[in-house]
Amino acid sequence: MSAIPQPSRPAPRSRNTFAQAAAKTTATPETVEPEAAATPSAAPATAARSATSPATPRQRKAASAPVKPTSEKKRKAQTTDILLSLEEELKDRMVAALEHTRPRTGIKSQQVFIRTAIDQLCTKLETQYNNGEPFPAPADEIAI
Repeated sequence: MSAIPQPSRPAPRSRNTFAQAAAKTTATPETVEPEAAATPSAAPATAARSATSPATPRQRKAASAPVKPTSEKKRKAQTTDILLSLEEELKDRMVAALEHTRPRTGIKSQQVFIRTAIDQLCTKLETQYNNGEPFPAPADEIAI
C-alpha cells in the first residue's frame, strides 16, 4: 500500500444550496474556514498552503468585486423562450452548416442561426403570400 494518504471526498453537491454557495463566495477571508481544519486527513502541503492563504483567489476576487443586482439579466428586451425539438439529423445538419459557413456569414451561435433562419423564412412567406407585409396577429380564438 502507498504512503500517500487518500484525498478526502468533497461533500455531495445536492446538499449545497444557492444560499450556501453565495455565503461562501461573499465571506471575508477571516470567516472562511481553512481546508486543513475542515478535513483532518488533508496532506501536509495542503495544510501549509491553507495556513498562508485562507481564501482562494476566487473568494478574494468575489469579495472585492461589486455585487450586481439580481434583477439584472443578460437577455434582450422583448424576448420570449420557446422549446424547440429537432430530429438529430436536422440538428447535425445545422451544426455542420454553421461551422462551415461561420467565416462567411459571421453567425457564431446556434441561437443566432435559428433566429436568422426564422427571419428569412418569415420574410420569404410574407413576400410570397402577403405582398411583403408582415402577417397580422392571429385572432384570439385561434390556438397556435
